[in-house]
Amino acid sequence: MSLQYTFKTLSAITYTIRPSATLGTCLLTFAAFNPQEGEWNQAWLLVVSMFFGSAFCFMINDIYDREKDLLNKKSRPIATGVISMPTAVKVTVIFACLLLVFSWFLGIHVFSLAIAFLLGTGIYSFINARTGLLANSIVALIAAGTQWGILVLKPDHYLWASSVFLFFFTVPREVLLDWLDIDGDRAWGKRSFPMYYSLPKVKVLVGFCLLIATSALLLLLEKRSFDLSAIFFAIGIVSLWASFFPFFQNASNKTALLSVRISHVTYAFLILALLSR
Repeated sequence: MSLQYTFKTLSAITYTIRPSATLGTCLLTFAAFNPQEGEWNQAWLLVVSMFFGSAFCFMINDIYDREKDLLNKKSRPIATGVISMPTAVKVTVIFACLLLVFSWFLGIHVFSLAIAFLLGTGIYSFINARTGLLANSIVALIAAGTQWGILVLKPDHYLWASSVFLFFFTVPREVLLDWLDIDGDRAWGKRSFPMYYSLPKVKVLVGFCLLIATSALLLLLEKRSFDLSAIFFAIGIVSLWASFFPFFQNASNKTALLSVRISHVTYAFLILALLSR
């Protein structure tokens, strides 16, 4: 195996695991745990576990979605053959094993959650071709699950509310991503929510989820005095609605993609609020 081929494959794997999203998940995990003196060993184990868990999630998703990605004209490395299937499967298994190894040192409860995470991710990737909103909800559960391992180690009412927020914030993002993939999904045979329901119903679903997500942030805000954390939560609420405003104003592929991209800012404010609590 040439050095050039190895470098190309490593670059493609790095691209596949979506570094910004994976590192963002690690930051969210760190912020939610908010380590104090004597907790740094658990903190880094959690962050590393979440890194490999996220990497596994993106790898297995691209393995199952390789045909759909081609239909949607997405130049994903596994779909285009830059990463061969045998290599993709091996790397995915390695990521899964590393997640289990690091989570084992956090105790049996976190280890059990890691197994549930792997199963949930695998189930999502498998049923994604067959259903829409159910698959979206499983992704949202996985996103909310970033808080559950921390709850086991360090119970905190903040994390219950933030997990509710993450669930109802993730569902509309996934629905808009399905909106972008309607043509490819139709050719692939996926029954996505935007494909089978009218635009007004899509907007109602998105708006309902955002209202619940806002309620979760308001609950967090209510428990704070006027401090830095409260300011970040308040800005997060504004950012939440501002993110999806372009789609509500004029629904199109362009505004759907814009809304999904802008919504990352809301994650940033949640991270800042959890860190400063």
